[in-house]
Amino acid sequence: MEKLLLHILRLMKPLLGIGGSDFDQMMVIVETKLLMDKRRVYMNWRNSQQKEGRNQMSRVLLFYFVIGILMGSSLYVLDNFLTVMVFMHAYFLFMMAMTLITDFSSVLLDTTDNLIIFSRPVSSKAVFMARMVHILIYLLQFTIAIGAGGWIFAFLKYGMVSGFVFLSTSILTVLLAVFLTYFLYLGIFRFSNEQRVKDIVTYFQIGMTIFFTLGFQLFPRMINMVDIRHAVEFRGWAFVLPPVWMSLTNEAFLNRNFDSLHVWMICISVIVPLLSFRILNRFLAPLFVRKLSILQNDRSSLIGRTDKGLGEEQSHGSISTGSRSTISSLFSSLVCKGFVEGASFETTWMMTSRDKGFRMQFYPGLAYILMFFLVFVLKGKGDIMANWHDLPGTQNFLWLIYLPMMTISSGITLISFNEHFNASWIFHSSPLSSPGSIIAGAAKSIFFKYFIPVYMIMCALCLFIWGTEVVDDLVFGFFCNGLCYTFFVNVSDHYLPFSRQPNVRQQSGRFAKAMIQLMVVSLLVGVHYLLIGRSILLLALAPVMAIIMLYFIHRIQTLPWSAIKI
Repeated sequence: MEKLLLHILRLMKPLLGIGGSDFDQMMVIVETKLLMDKRRVYMNWRNSQQKEGRNQMSRVLLFYFVIGILMGSSLYVLDNFLTVMVFMHAYFLFMMAMTLITDFSSVLLDTTDNLIIFSRPVSSKAVFMARMVHILIYLLQFTIAIGAGGWIFAFLKYGMVSGFVFLSTSILTVLLAVFLTYFLYLGIFRFSNEQRVKDIVTYFQIGMTIFFTLGFQLFPRMINMVDIRHAVEFRGWAFVLPPVWMSLTNEAFLNRNFDSLHVWMICISVIVPLLSFRILNRFLAPLFVRKLSILQNDRSSLIGRTDKGLGEEQSHGSISTGSRSTISSLFSSLVCKGFVEGASFETTWMMTSRDKGFRMQFYPGLAYILMFFLVFVLKGKGDIMANWHDLPGTQNFLWLIYLPMMTISSGITLISFNEHFNASWIFHSSPLSSPGSIIAGAAKSIFFKYFIPVYMIMCALCLFIWGTEVVDDLVFGFFCNGLCYTFFVNVSDHYLPFSRQPNVRQQSGRFAKAMIQLMVVSLLVGVHYLLIGRSILLLALAPVMAIIMLYFIHRIQTLPWSAIKI
């Protein structure tokens, strides 16, 4: 697709107002940027195996095109035109905004190419035009991929006029998405530094992953197609939403209804996006470039100050370290045995917060707790609210007790992967006779950082719904989960934390392991079910499981080097 767009760009040379060497330089820069886009690893494919020469851009565009076809098919499934248009434009606005925030962030925030371009005899006009043309081509490719499915169905079902109107309103929606994205980034720049911006983008990516994960699982169960077929009734606040403007504009041309309301919506849907794009091009884009340059200069000066400060401290013969206590150091002092285990605990605690790869894989898994809650806990013949009111009369609290272990146990495997796995040489160079303390500290860190908070939330929910009668079950369930977790650590392959390269070949088998863990947890639910109502037996078995759990921990702590896999 980019070859066709570049050919069209060459034909538009007189319209761009740039010629001669400037145009040739601009084309070289744009072609290079598009080539790098092909090789960039996009959010949707971060966990897939990467092969040299594979066009990642085409795969992402194909994925969006397939999703667009599925969404566009609603034009045939549903008869209510206004409902479909609201749904399609909301989908278009959301997809473009999230794509710009997640995948396009690497294009907007990446200034490393300036180090190469500015050292060459390239005119500033060519650099500016290359950046703008690259952004427009990038947006155009994603616009076509996301909207092509809906446009095809609109032309087939509603004719040429409605099809062109829908195409036009879709492009206007893209302009709004671009404006909102730039506005969001400027707001973040106003109160954050560059690293904070990247962290926020990462959480947007995680949120988008969770949205699709839960959406594909829950949307078919919660949606009621009969209700969607009914006519949409807009209230006053709805007219501030762009999808409403666009849908009423499409309805006006389909039904030839040009009353005052529809004329106002047509004017707003055209004027607001074009005015927003004018403001973007005139004010926001230059301001964004200046902010990005300031951030880059601040980063360079910060590095210089850091190096200078480090040199001064070294010249005085010492480097000061912070003594401020943290939650991780507090937990490590309470639950870890020895300095090595405590250091591994705190390192894992810190790395799981900073490692983007771990967060991208582990955090969406936490969203399955909500899915399992709806599937297992709120199961029944009635709707969700009716099942919620019937919960006190059920024994579904067992699922709440064991749901955290179903997802958090995956962290045992994930902490062994890291993009900078080569740094794990420090473990092997250390004078440790037994590396088990490192694995034990990392496993304890995952348990206390993620399982304990989630389990406390589940306990609070159980007490709120079922009352104090389930306290003995919660105590028994805690030790049962702890026993299950330490058992998983013992039977899993023993790798040092953050010592493995994250690729598909090494991460294969995770699904089978997850199924085995799910079966073990389900077995615990069954055993616990047989013991419900026997408080004395539950409380008597809790210390026994605690002793077995301590035995499993001791086995991990005493692992020899021969048990460690590389």
